[in-house]
Amino acid sequence: MKKLILVLFIMATLSCTSQKFEAKRVNNFEINNLIGNITAFKTYTLTDNIVKIVIIKNLAGSAKNKESGEVSNNMYISKCEFGELPICKLQLLEDLININIEKVYEDKTNIKIDITSGNYNQRKSNTILISMP
Repeated sequence: MKKLILVLFIMATLSCTSQKFEAKRVNNFEINNLIGNITAFKTYTLTDNIVKIVIIKNLAGSAKNKESGEVSNNMYISKCEFGELPICKLQLLEDLININIEKVYEDKTNIKIDITSGNYNQRKSNTILISMP
């Protein structure tokens, strides 16, 4: 009886096939460029919101340093409320150099993102405010 069950089990598993996935080519230049140049993606879960930050590199030489081909970055910040139909806001900061996200937090009126950016000898600290709701 055990051998019969084993044979039936083996026959059943051999006849199974997995799903076939086929990747579709995306020919949208803007999306290809955006996704292809992502250098960092971070998600921060706060008390009432989710903040997602995507850093995208720009073209070579965009940092405008004469002695190097250094690139600047754009930082996209998405803030979404928790819930079934979340309301989201998207913010864009352009042409930042060497972005470092120090801290993401919220108080009663704003989401605050502390960043540092700039060349090594000219680093600046900034706080980005995103109003709630």
